[in-house]
Amino acid sequence: MLKHFHFQSSSIMLFALFLVGCSSTSETRPDLAEYSFLDSTKSFLELNSTRNNGAVVDKGNFYPKSAYSFSYRYCANSSQQAKNDVAEYLDLAKRTCDANIGTLVHQETASWCVYNANTVEERPIFSARISSTELWADLCLDGPFVTLRVIENTNAPSNEWLSAAQVLGYQPYSIHRTLISDSNDLGSAAYTSQPNVTVQPQVWTEESQFIYTNKGQTVCLFEQPKGSSLGHTYQGAVMQAYKGRVKVLATAKFKGDIRIAPALEKVDWYSEAYIDAAANSWFVCG
Repeated sequence: MLKHFHFQSSSIMLFALFLVGCSSTSETRPDLAEYSFLDSTKSFLELNSTRNNGAVVDKGNFYPKSAYSFSYRYCANSSQQAKNDVAEYLDLAKRTCDANIGTLVHQETASWCVYNANTVEERPIFSARISSTELWADLCLDGPFVTLRVIENTNAPSNEWLSAAQVLGYQPYSIHRTLISDSNDLGSAAYTSQPNVTVQPQVWTEESQFIYTNKGQTVCLFEQPKGSSLGHTYQGAVMQAYKGRVKVLATAKFKGDIRIAPALEKVDWYSEAYIDAAANSWFVCG
């Protein structure tokens, strides 16, 4: 049974769990969430007009993003509202994870709800990420932009879902992976900058293959240095592909991640420059 947390329209408090659908596969697929965080997220967004007046962003045209990822951005009424929304949403993620008998593991890309946390049997259920930014204040006059993203399996086979989750940022358990503290101080720092996608070198996707085999294709690369709340997107055309890498003639640099940015804002840069990076570092943007 697929369930989700529902919100009372006059309050931000959770008040019930209710049935929203039924799937015969969930009874035989323990790796599928009983309570859908995507459905709970949509209820969270429908709670008031401020959240509901946003827009879906970063729509994936390639698998696996097209199948499992949902990103949304809205304009908060104030900095305090944005802060409250971030806290409320992370609390919703924890409650939904607890209801699924899972544990939240905080990674650089998102907080992942998993079964059998920190063991070789660990398996992802869903991920939650929310952030706010004061950038583009001229477009969001009353408060920061708030951006959230959910990654969740629906009914894909276990191995397919696990592979897809890794492409989308999940890092399987190992003694080498880095986790982020869930303390209030570090949690606040981790979730107030723009979401950054950490590319795993071994991952090869449909989009990577498309870029690798289409010379002249317009592509982009997002780079956000550690400690920076901004980051920039580089845009150009594929010139050469070799040994899993792609060489691009970049001709534009934009503020922020253009996949979720509310406006394309160019910054001063070279008229053109070559950038050589792994094929899976690039994404199609034109």
